[in-house]
Amino acid sequence: MKFGICLPIRLDTDVHTNVRIARAAEDLGFDSVWASDHIVIPFRRSGMFTEHFYDPFILLTFIASETSKIQIGTSIIILPYRNPVVAAKMAATLDVLSGGRLIFGAGPGWMREEFEALGVPYDARGRMADEYIRIIRTLWEMDDPEFKGEFFSFSHIKFEPKPVQKPGPPVWIGGSSGRALERAALLGDGWQPTWVSPGDVGEGIKKIESISEKEGRDPGKLTYSVRNRVNILVSGAGAGDLSVKKSNEPAFSMRGPAAGIADYIDEYRRLGVSHIAFDPDADDVGEIYDMMEILSKEILPAFKD
Repeated sequence: MKFGICLPIRLDTDVHTNVRIARAAEDLGFDSVWASDHIVIPFRRSGMFTEHFYDPFILLTFIASETSKIQIGTSIIILPYRNPVVAAKMAATLDVLSGGRLIFGAGPGWMREEFEALGVPYDARGRMADEYIRIIRTLWEMDDPEFKGEFFSFSHIKFEPKPVQKPGPPVWIGGSSGRALERAALLGDGWQPTWVSPGDVGEGIKKIESISEKEGRDPGKLTYSVRNRVNILVSGAGAGDLSVKKSNEPAFSMRGPAAGIADYIDEYRRLGVSHIAFDPDADDVGEIYDMMEILSKEILPAFKD
């Protein structure tokens, strides 16, 4: 299995702190580091996230220049927010500058107020996401790209540089709705839902495989990943209590002592998940480093290939 660390989305951290977290993750043997995507945070959502969201393409470019081998991922790029030709250029450039280390996590988004602030039609976001994935792949793969769609059309153009990875960086689809599962099955190279229980992941994989087989795609070529909050309880009050949300609740967290976290990882592994992105549920940066150390020393060695 492979393991990643998500950069903070609930703590106010400067760019240098994010770089230090990425360097530490690389030094500790993690396989990937992940940056999230929001352009504005509406007042109504205040407290849900930090207000300090760095552009993920630019942040990961900086991180790529300060690391050497760790994969860099977007979890996730909200596709309708950006012109897809521009997004394809930014992602291809990042893949080139990082030496082919990009995982392109993408999805349609969900925060209506942010769509409204950006002037993007919220109700069209699913159709836009599907078309934008096709556009991005066309630009990455074709020497003389042409496309005709509902939202964008182009021809007689050149698009360079192409990504280092061929035919392009892996496209992992975010989300866990029925539409997200269909998108992963038909358009993705992988699936990465957020804060979902092992039971929900197992059901999602079954549906993706069923859709893929019906449409003639090989489900065996898909990568299954999970992005989940993690809170490792050390010795003391509550350390023996795995207080987690049930699978039918809106969010799921891996919370408990190290042995309990390992049990969850093993359950995901048996279901077919091969890459877990840990989102540390921490009150400060020091706790993030502490959890990374525990994960690296006490949990990951048992699951590394």
